[in-house]
Amino acid sequence: MSPAIEKKSKKKSKDETEVADVAAESPAKEKKQKKKNKDDQVEVDESETPKKKSKKRKAETEDEESQNYDQVKPKKEKKAKAKTTESDDEKEAKKKKRKVDEIKEETVERSDDVAEEDMQGDENGDEGAGEEQKEEVPKELQLSSYDLSKSTVDALINSNRPALFPIQAACFQKVMAGKDLLGRARTGTGKTLAFTLPVVETLKKEIAKNRAEFTKRGRPPFALIMAPTRELANQVFREFETIAAGELQMVCVYGGSPYEVQNRAFMNGVDVVVGTPGRLMDHVDRGTLKLHNLKFVVLDECDQMLDIGFAENMEKILQDVATQKEAQGTAKSRPLQTLLFSATLPSWIDGVLKKYMKEDRETVDLVGSQKLKTSEKVTHLCIPSKWQNRADILGDIVAVYGRGGSSRTIVFVETKNEANELGLNEKLAAFGTQVLHGDVQQKTRETAIQGFRDGKFRCLVTTNVCARGVDIPEVDLVINCEPPGDVETYVHRSGRTGRAGKSGVCVTFYKQQQEYLLQNITRKAGVQFKKAGAPQPKDIIKSRSLDSLENLRAVHPGALAYFSDAAESILAHYKNDPITALSAALAVICNTTKPLPPRSLLSATEGFLTVLFQCNQKIRNVGFVKSIVQRSHPGIGWEDALGWRLTKDETGVVCDVKADKIEELEGGHFKLGGVVWNGKGVEISLPTEVPEMMESSNSGGGFQSGGRGGFGGRGGSYGGRGGSSGGYGGRGGSSGGSYSSRGGSSGGSRGGFGSRGGASSGGFGGRGGSRGGGFGSRGRGAH
Repeated sequence: MSPAIEKKSKKKSKDETEVADVAAESPAKEKKQKKKNKDDQVEVDESETPKKKSKKRKAETEDEESQNYDQVKPKKEKKAKAKTTESDDEKEAKKKKRKVDEIKEETVERSDDVAEEDMQGDENGDEGAGEEQKEEVPKELQLSSYDLSKSTVDALINSNRPALFPIQAACFQKVMAGKDLLGRARTGTGKTLAFTLPVVETLKKEIAKNRAEFTKRGRPPFALIMAPTRELANQVFREFETIAAGELQMVCVYGGSPYEVQNRAFMNGVDVVVGTPGRLMDHVDRGTLKLHNLKFVVLDECDQMLDIGFAENMEKILQDVATQKEAQGTAKSRPLQTLLFSATLPSWIDGVLKKYMKEDRETVDLVGSQKLKTSEKVTHLCIPSKWQNRADILGDIVAVYGRGGSSRTIVFVETKNEANELGLNEKLAAFGTQVLHGDVQQKTRETAIQGFRDGKFRCLVTTNVCARGVDIPEVDLVINCEPPGDVETYVHRSGRTGRAGKSGVCVTFYKQQQEYLLQNITRKAGVQFKKAGAPQPKDIIKSRSLDSLENLRAVHPGALAYFSDAAESILAHYKNDPITALSAALAVICNTTKPLPPRSLLSATEGFLTVLFQCNQKIRNVGFVKSIVQRSHPGIGWEDALGWRLTKDETGVVCDVKADKIEELEGGHFKLGGVVWNGKGVEISLPTEVPEMMESSNSGGGFQSGGRGGFGGRGGSYGGRGGSSGGYGGRGGSSGGSYSSRGGSSGGSRGGFGSRGGASSGGFGGRGGSRGGGFGSRGRGAH
């Protein structure tokens, strides 16, 4: 209640004060009061309602509020009516009028819409409340905040873009003001539209001023856009087609497409030319492409354009633009704007900026000093794997992380041969796979990309052709068959997913020797990799089951009758146990009629299980655990336990053990090599995730750390020559010569347990023996 009303109420009678209190009742209480028995309701006479009703209130709302007052104070109302004479005393009418006016003053701020929503919410479950909670688009991103033509706004809304992205909003006014611009944002955030929008809007304004100029036959282009690849050029061209909505004449030129169509377009006259530097340079040299009338030159993905060898052609075109404009004369030539867009800005781009852009250029950098240059919506996984295992794992990765192949997946490889091999992979073929690389004919490439966009097939195996700029919506999964050698390539590849605010996953396979590449990507791009193992049997079965469930839901009820007899037979076979019978049917549907072999988390090798040896104290290297295994479990040979690694906290050791060499018993106990594990202070477990491990030295060894040899090789392992400070496998150190030392406890001889000499040259940890060697031999034959 407002202070004015409170002050006025103090001067009134006790009855009037109580009425004023009722007027302060909340809408929620009003709703509750509505539900009272109708017998308690005393309606206000028509003669008692106010003559002048507020324009902001409906008559129904007034009556309702008057009723609410009567419901709360029925006795007072009856008492008031008793005092009312048949002649309808004027004083009493005024008193009643004041009561209703006080209610009105309390609620006058509520609009008609809010009142209606309250009443509808009471009847329809407060549907209006959900509408009020809708998130509003920030004003700076609203289309209405910018001077956009109606046709452009319609085109944006029709293409499901009711608002701008930050990079688009930040660039629009600067470009419209005539400034050169350098634009940088994370990949997948709408850089293409950031220059398409202002270029098209500027063109439309120019056409409105001088329509005759833009209808001349053979007119030179108004805007020139250069892109590094044919695929990206086509994408930019489609964006212009969408926004221009048939108001502009455009042509897209690139190698592999016929000259005739392009020449005809130039003869008729064009407003916008999009193309790759090589083909654009051809047309400039032939004289079919004139550059003197350009208003805009746009360099899209400039870093890659220079990086892949287009620097000379690109600079030649920019120089020709300046030459032709100078020959035309300042009076007749339009002032040129140069726009440069890219996801990354290597230092050598500075030369392009200084040479071809004005000093007062604007910069829009939505990445700045932040390390992270990939989309924040992307989850980055890295999976350790040998190359020979990857072809078999890929199908399972797509099944698990690509939602069973129901969404789109791009697999990146380094060579054309690898792409062709994976294109024939049986597991990938089940998702409908196409191959894309430089040897594929242009028409086939265009058909493949369009088919992938349209969802005609779900998996694309490609080289870097699709790494940059190409916008394929709803790519849920990107797979790198090995870490790319440079950070920019990783940024662009992972940028194929997680676009336009959607989430995605990027999986990268790596060998131990390639861990430094992942560390480099983390250091330079800020990407935080989560280590994961290859999909395990339970993950694969779960994914296949979910796919089958979706297919079952799509079965038409009319088709069920065809299978009822068979269903009864299956149920009878499984003794009327419906769960078992349905499980068997799903197993057949999922093509999984036999148990799937186990798979290592460390190397993705089938037939191996990853084992964690957890110690109750810190250890210096893996030799401590290896010594226990070798002494107490002779059934474990060097080929049965591979890839020994120390965990990051230095309290555990992980390795891959052949699945038939380890058995899990009741109570969390294990048999290792046929013998129950009883290592004092060391417990065994089978981890479900890859533990964090010490960084490998990458010194040329096998899958295990620190050495040339395999099981107990030369570097830090059991019986080896190196290691840390003379621990197990050391040459002495502070312990004065432990196992494998040259002296100390071994009595000064060069023998000893695992030493360089001893009774047997090629024995346990010995230096000699054959090159395939026994445990810890110097040979390289071990894994």
